[in-house]
Amino acid sequence: MMAQLPKFMIADDPITDPDNEYIFHTEKPRFFAKRVEEDEETAYIDIVEELDNVDEFFHNEPEKKQELLEQLEDWYYSYMEWLDEDAEEDDEDEEE
Repeated sequence: MMAQLPKFMIADDPITDPDNEYIFHTEKPRFFAKRVEEDEETAYIDIVEELDNVDEFFHNEPEKKQELLEQLEDWYYSYMEWLDEDAEEDDEDEEE
């Protein structure tokens, strides 16, 4: 039996799509989302590819879809903070 996958995972393709980093939601409804920047000050997370029909899954309950996207956004920004902290630790290690 396979181990339980995390709810969210980062997916990227640095060779053919280096500018985009995707978040994969592994549970139903499965989809890929990414950070969309409208301009320098406005960015949000949005679904870019569905493996399952997300709206159908939530049976016309858009607030549940919104709740999931908010969880995903919180997770993504926690991940970004972790990356920054990890990079800072690497910088400190190099200085020693």
